[in-house]
Order: sequence, then C-alpha cells, then structure tokens
Amino acid sequence: MGSEIVAATDGGHAASNWLRLGRDGRLTAYASCADGLVRWTESSPGSDHWQGPELLPVEDWHGRFTLSQDSDGFISFAGMRHREGMPGGLEFIVATQYQTARPLSAWRPVGNPFRTNEPTLSGLGDPVVLTDGAGLLHVVGARFGQGVRGRTRSTDGAWGKWTDLDGKWVRGSVVPLVTSEGYGEYLTPFRGGAVYVRQERPGAAFKWRGRVHADAVEGTYSSYETSPGIGTYFWRHPADGSVVAYRPRSAAGQASALMPLGGAGGVGPVGIVRTPVNGYDCTVMLQLGAEGYPEIGAYPTEGEQYGAWWAPVGDRCVGLPAMGIDGLGAVTIAIVDMDGGLRVARRDLSEVGLAFGAWRRVG
Repeated sequence: MGSEIVAATDGGHAASNWLRLGRDGRLTAYASCADGLVRWTESSPGSDHWQGPELLPVEDWHGRFTLSQDSDGFISFAGMRHREGMPGGLEFIVATQYQTARPLSAWRPVGNPFRTNEPTLSGLGDPVVLTDGAGLLHVVGARFGQGVRGRTRSTDGAWGKWTDLDGKWVRGSVVPLVTSEGYGEYLTPFRGGAVYVRQERPGAAFKWRGRVHADAVEGTYSSYETSPGIGTYFWRHPADGSVVAYRPRSAAGQASALMPLGGAGGVGPVGIVRTPVNGYDCTVMLQLGAEGYPEIGAYPTEGEQYGAWWAPVGDRCVGLPAMGIDGLGAVTIAIVDMDGGLRVARRDLSEVGLAFGAWRRVG
C-alpha cells in the first residue's frame, strides 16, 4: 500500500504493546486508522528498511484494538466493529497473524455479552485476548456494573459460550498476562484496587486468587513476567501520575507491597522489556511523558527498592510509544509521529549503559 495510509493521529491505536518480534527475528508495528489496522514490518532483523505502511482493512471498524502474542509467535488481535442489532451497536471480533508480514486470518465475530437498554455501551472496556499454554484462546470483556465475561476457543477451533467471570464493579479492561509456564492470569481493576485472577494450570478455568487495595489512574495498567512464572503489574498513582509496581505472587508465594518507580506526570500504561544493562538484568520502562514526549526508565529487575531513573528519549508523538527487543538483541523504541508515520530508535549496543542511536522515520 502507498504512503498515503497513516495511523490515526488522535492516538487511535489502543494497544500499549504494539511493537512485536516475530519468530523470524523481524519486528512489526501495529496501529489503527479509520479503515482498520496499519502495519509496518522490518525487511530483515535489525534493518532500517521497513515494509509499509500496509492497510489491513476491517469492515465497520470501531477504531480501537488490543493484541497479545503466544509462545509460538502468533499474534492475536481483539477489537470491536459496529453491527446493528448487537448491544450498543458493537460486536467483539478477533483475528490472528500466524507469520510475520503474512495476511491476518478472517476476523471472527464472537458476539457481545453485555446487555443494554442504552444507545451506547457506557463503561465498556476494550476486549482483550490471550492464549494459554494449553493452546486455548480466551477473549475477555468487561463493563462497569455488569462485570467480566469470557469466551474460549478450544484447540479444535470450537468456541464455548460466554461465561460470567464476576468483577461486577470493574473499571476499564482487565490486564492480562500469560507466563512462560503457560498460566493465564489477569488483574480486574475496580475503584480503590484490583482483583487477581489466575488459572490453576494451563487450560483450566480462571479463579479468584487475591485482592490488592490501591488507588490507580484508570486505564494505566500494564503487566510483564519479571521472573519465571512471576508477573509484575504496573499502574499510575493518582496523586502525581507516578508509576508503581506490584507482584501478586512471588517465588515464595507471597504478594509484594506497592513499590514506587517514579515517572511522575506520565500518562497511560508503561511499556516494559527486560534486558542486560552493564551486566545486570534490568527492567526497562517506556512512558508517554507529561509534555507528549517518550521517556525511558530502568531499574534492576525485581529490585524496585533501588528506584528507577528516567530520561526523555525522542520527539513528540501521538498515542503511546512502544518498545521491544529486536532480532539482534537491541531495545527498540517506536512512536507514531504527528503526521501518522512510524519512527524508530534502537539501543546502541556498542555504548555503555542504555544509549540510543538516531531516530529514523521508516514509514
């Protein structure tokens, strides 16, 4: 497709983790436009030449999406489209990309579990999708006052019915994570805290595992596996927008206390990767700063007590910046610029610390 295709410059891409590494070592960036998804793909691992922007059209596209990646490298998308006769006129849809730069599967409609007498579905969070270690694909939706509902596709492709996963007073989307051991889990945010839900084993039902009482800015949650089988969740404190971290379970089975990580004034969820820095395993965070510029922070993984440093790293952008590790092992940052194009900067592995090279517009 031609260069006239641009991502939505109102930050229409909803996903906070929209830069992904394929099994062939190439990165792909995803955003949203009026007619569907926009995709850019590296021509080779670590290359400054990218294919795209490429339009992946979606009929009656609502404009927002979430995505996840399974252990096979398959990338699954969840979103909504306008559909007459559905609650609030919206239908949940899912699709999967099985190989880098290849076409997506057909978008599968999975319905909408939330009844309404209103013209719009107020309080509706974006649907999320996750694939557990047993190969089951789960679509989870949430609506304030009605709770969390999930639907599962088995390995033979058959879809089960929508089931009630409780969480009546949920605010926004659930926050999913699949560990390297294949366990699916998520946080269900509510006013003043969140409920932790996890499978007993891959393929099993999701069950309540605990609760954390902590104020948070709505819509700022993210998650990352910070040690084998252990997920850490991040969100913003309402007092100043700073980032806090929380582990619902540790290697000893105990929940952590809330751990402050700075980044005051930032907005939205943070992007997360893990990478060695000066010989130490570090967790690297990427946020949209208060002035609309990306900012990067880092700290020793699961060593939140040591604090994190933050620094600006790039030009003004729309929507959330994204981060991943490229096929050559370099932390890579991507933004959608003010014209709806893609810009990329990579860590300079020849430098000490966490230094980045020049930004390049690749689409």
